[in-house]
Amino acid sequence: MMCKPTKGITELEDILRLDAGVTINELLCSSLLAREARAVAEGLALDLEAGVVTGDETVESLLQKDVLCSCCGQEKACLKEGGSLCPAVQGENSRHSVMGGKRVGNISCMSACPIGVDIPGIMQLMREGSLLEARRTLMKYLPMAQTVCLVCGRCGANCVRRGEGAGVAAHQVIHWLGETISSHPEIFFIQPSGDSGKWIAMERPTIAGLSAAYYLRRMGNHVVFFGSAAPEELLAPYGHPVADAMAKPLGRYLDNLRYMGVLFEDVAMEEAAGKYSFHQTLCLELPGEKNLDGLLREIALGVEEARKVNLSYGLKSFLEPGSDFCTFDRYGITLPPEDWTNTPEDGGEERALKEASRCLNCSCQGVSASSAAAALLMLETAIQTDKRTIRAQDYFAQIQPWKQFQQGERLISLEVPMSGDFLSGCLGQGEITLCYAFFLSGGRILDLRLIFGGVAPVPVRLAKGERLLKRKETAALDPAGEAAELMKLLKPEISLMSRNDCKLEVMEQLLKKSLERLTGGEE
Repeated sequence: MMCKPTKGITELEDILRLDAGVTINELLCSSLLAREARAVAEGLALDLEAGVVTGDETVESLLQKDVLCSCCGQEKACLKEGGSLCPAVQGENSRHSVMGGKRVGNISCMSACPIGVDIPGIMQLMREGSLLEARRTLMKYLPMAQTVCLVCGRCGANCVRRGEGAGVAAHQVIHWLGETISSHPEIFFIQPSGDSGKWIAMERPTIAGLSAAYYLRRMGNHVVFFGSAAPEELLAPYGHPVADAMAKPLGRYLDNLRYMGVLFEDVAMEEAAGKYSFHQTLCLELPGEKNLDGLLREIALGVEEARKVNLSYGLKSFLEPGSDFCTFDRYGITLPPEDWTNTPEDGGEERALKEASRCLNCSCQGVSASSAAAALLMLETAIQTDKRTIRAQDYFAQIQPWKQFQQGERLISLEVPMSGDFLSGCLGQGEITLCYAFFLSGGRILDLRLIFGGVAPVPVRLAKGERLLKRKETAALDPAGEAAELMKLLKPEISLMSRNDCKLEVMEQLLKKSLERLTGGEE
C-alpha cells in the first residue's frame, strides 16, 4: 500500500484529532498515529486483517460496528431485533461472549414486576453464591417480598422459558429470599447508624405508608404511625384471598419495622398532640379499587414517595444502579423445573438455587467486533459531534452505540489522547483483543489499563486485574503466573458455552504477552 502524507490527522498538544472523513488506509499510513496512539494503530490493523473494516472506510465507520453473532438475522429474532431472548444462550455458538451478556431493552420478568425488582441481577448473584448480596439487592426494591411475591407471581408467569413449557419460578425464588430476610431482622432491619433529626408522622397505617417506612427509617428518619396496625384490618379492603395469604407475613414485616425503630401508636394522631414534634405529616394511599393490583401499586407508591422525601432532606438515594452485565449457568439451564407444590420446611435454599440456575438471564451474548473500539475506549477518546462531546466510556458501553446519536447529529472528529509515557499496544488472537497501557516509575507499575475486546458485547475493562498489578515491581513480575492470577479474578464474571472454553486460554495468553512486552522493555 502506497502511503501519502495524511490529511485529517492533527496533533494538538497531547491529543490527536482524527477527522470523521479520514480513511482506515490513511490512518494505517500515519506514522504520527503509530507513534502517539500505538494501540489504535495496532487495533486498526487487526480489524483490517479480520475483515471487520475495509481500507476505504472512514473514522465514522469505527463507531458503527455491531456485535458478532451467528444467530443474528436468522429465523428467530434476537433481543437486538425485537425478540425476547438471545438464541445463542441455548446453542453451541462459537461467537459467544465469555464475559457475560449485556442487557438490551426490557427483560420480560423484570418488566412484569409491578415494583420493578431487578430479578435477573438477583438470580445472577445467587448463581455466583452471593446470597447475602442477593438479599441486600432485593431489599433495595422490595423489603415486603415475603408478603406479596407468592400472591403476585407475575415475574414467573412472564418468564421467556414458558415458551418451552417450563418457565423459571422466579416468584418462588424471590419469596424464599424474602422469608430468609424476614427471619433475620438483626441483619436486614437494623436500626440506622445515623440520625437525620427528621420526624415523620403517618396519619394512619396504609400499605403505601408501610412500604415507605422501611426506606425512610433506613436513612435515619423517625417514622410514627397512628391508628390500628393489625394486618387483618389493613388487608381486609383488598379481599379475602389477599388478606388470608398476606396477613401472617405482613405481621412479621410490621414486627421488623418495629425492630428497626419505626413507632406505632394505636391512637388517633390528634390524641398524641404535644408528644412529638413532626417535620412532615403523610398519608400515602392511592384512590381506586382495592384489589391485588391496587395493593401492588401502593407498594410502588411507597418506594417512590420515600425516595422523594429522603432527597428533599438531602439524603442519598437508597436505590443504587446494579450491573447491566449478566451471566448464566450453562448446565443449570438444562435442568427441569423444581416442584414447588409441596415445599418442605428445610431444603429451601437448594431448591431456590436450582431454580435460579435455570434462568437464562436474558441479555445479548454476542461479542464486540472492533479491536480499534477497545483501543479508543482505553485511551478515553472524546467523540466530537456538531452538537456535543460524548465520552468513549459512555459511547462504547452500549450495544449498537450509534443509536445514541440524535436525529441529524453528525460526527466531526475523534480526539484521541496520546499514549505519552505509557507503554501501550493492542494484541489479538482470533476475534479476541487485549489493549494494554502501562506507566512505569521507579521500576514499578504506577498506573495501567487493560481492556479486552471480543469477549463480551462491549469492550470490558479489567479493573480488578489492574488493581492486582498496580505498584508491583516490573523486575519481579512473572508474566505467566500473573496472567493466571488475573484469570482467577475473572472467574465469577465468566459464562461459557462448551465450544468457547478455549477462549479463556487465549485471554490468558494475551495477558501474558502484554506483561512480556512490559518486562522485555519492548518499545
